[in-house]
Amino acid sequence: MARHTLYAYVEGSDFADVADELELRLFRFVDSGQWRYATPKIVNQRHKDDPSLGPGDLPDWDLGLNIDLPDPPEEPAGWFGDIERIVGFLAELHVATGRDFVIGIGDNESGISDDLFGINSASPDVDQLRRFLGVRDDAS
Repeated sequence: MARHTLYAYVEGSDFADVADELELRLFRFVDSGQWRYATPKIVNQRHKDDPSLGPGDLPDWDLGLNIDLPDPPEEPAGWFGDIERIVGFLAELHVATGRDFVIGIGDNESGISDDLFGINSASPDVDQLRRFLGVRDDAS
């Protein structure tokens, strides 16, 4: 099992009106091509109602992709190309649906996750994500 997982989820919890369309597009994307390092997994998990939620608040809903990240310093050449494909796809999905996306890293040992990067335009700064992840120049 990889130590870290990159997640790329729809921002927020109020997307029931487009959830089916998003999930279908995610499945098509994952099935559409060859992945260099790891094949992303589709996530569609609605969390149970939480008693701490206020009136009108929606429970968390994770909808998007998870992909295992290679452990440094053994990253194979080309692995970041998979991440670039995901970012490009989510930028297209943002334009098509008007939904924003968040990319982050989950530590599979500690259970801690951190949001790192938002996709809220047609041309997100992939180089910024590269820096956040500490990617070497020869990784793509």
